[in-house]
Amino acid sequence: MDRIYKFSNGLRLALCPMAHTRSVAIGVFVGAGAANEDKARSGISHFTEHMLFKGTGKRTAFDIANEMESVGAQINAFTARHMTCYYTISTDEHTEHCMEMLSDIFFNSTLLEEEINKERNVILEEISRDEDDPEDVCTEGLASVFYGDTPMGRPILGSRENVKGFKSQDIKSYMADYYVPSNTVISIAGSFKCEDVISLASKYFEKNFVSIKEVLEPVATPTYSAYFHKAKSTEQANIAFAFPSYTFSHQKREVVSLISNVFGGGMSSRLFQNVRERHGLAYDIYSIVSADKYNGAFSIYVGTNPKTAEKASLAIKEEIDKLKANGINAQEFNKGIQQLKTNLVLGSESSLSLMRANGRNMIMTGEMFDVDKRLSIINSITLDDVDEAINAIFNYDKVSASYVGPENDADVYAIIKGGKHD
Repeated sequence: MDRIYKFSNGLRLALCPMAHTRSVAIGVFVGAGAANEDKARSGISHFTEHMLFKGTGKRTAFDIANEMESVGAQINAFTARHMTCYYTISTDEHTEHCMEMLSDIFFNSTLLEEEINKERNVILEEISRDEDDPEDVCTEGLASVFYGDTPMGRPILGSRENVKGFKSQDIKSYMADYYVPSNTVISIAGSFKCEDVISLASKYFEKNFVSIKEVLEPVATPTYSAYFHKAKSTEQANIAFAFPSYTFSHQKREVVSLISNVFGGGMSSRLFQNVRERHGLAYDIYSIVSADKYNGAFSIYVGTNPKTAEKASLAIKEEIDKLKANGINAQEFNKGIQQLKTNLVLGSESSLSLMRANGRNMIMTGEMFDVDKRLSIINSITLDDVDEAINAIFNYDKVSASYVGPENDADVYAIIKGGKHD
């Protein structure tokens, strides 16, 4: 049975034993990411994530990778807006080895200046890669105007200037602020006995924390209606729009996911059928919902020929207007409900997926991910809920737009706003 275990120093465990698997996924989640960074620290969460794999007092970077791969295990990490996660997945016979490895990189990384100097070049290459991807430039640009000059509006990778300047002491200071027990969740899913992993977590984590402090939470970020425009020599025009939406813990968050599925979530969605199939204006077109601790966004992306940027934007605007005027029909509603339920169930059948879902939920809400509860919420959605969410989200006074591609006369911001943009 799923349970939460809390140590006296504030460290929490999210325990999800699974009877019919032989795998174990372990994730160490820190409740800090890009949203916790001021401008001078922008990018340090991601830099820290990289550096924890670059050697400890007893292991080199090669040793870390080689040890895991030698037992068939995987070790990796990711940085998000409100969290950073270090995780492994292995067969159940290697649970303790994985726990010890995660503990070693978490507490004993050497953070040597020579390794930092090498890794900063790796991250600068990662930034260059993203800058070469016009879709990434478009979506990052959209965030920069939608959230403004705030942590939510800056890239998770940080700026080149910051990455070039980070030193070992900067990372140590950041970790001292956020890598503390009250801000850490260990999420474990798979084949294990709860008593065994509680003992392992105590041995390798609880007893190794030095600092016990509370972490100052970031606050909600205001959103803006603004336009990002960047001329770039590409074959396609990359266009994106964003509307403010519900937060991660909002009771209507699943309603927005349903709307996104119907509107732009698959091959039978309205955007795909009308913009791509009927008018032939795009190959890639979709909508996506993002929900963080204090903010949410409903975003739309299309890649189209620069000559048809205006037509594609008008077609998207037309579909939004139809959605606002008429909502969705019963057939679309039922399809959307089934898609949500299927995605939920399929995502809850692997130890890795459940580990990540539980860890994220714990960071965001303090509660574990509950499949039955989410199914109940989905089954309770009504068409009135959908209409209410559509009216709340699709407000043209609050929309932001982004265009990346060859210069042309199309003003996609003016088009989505429904009037002339000066």
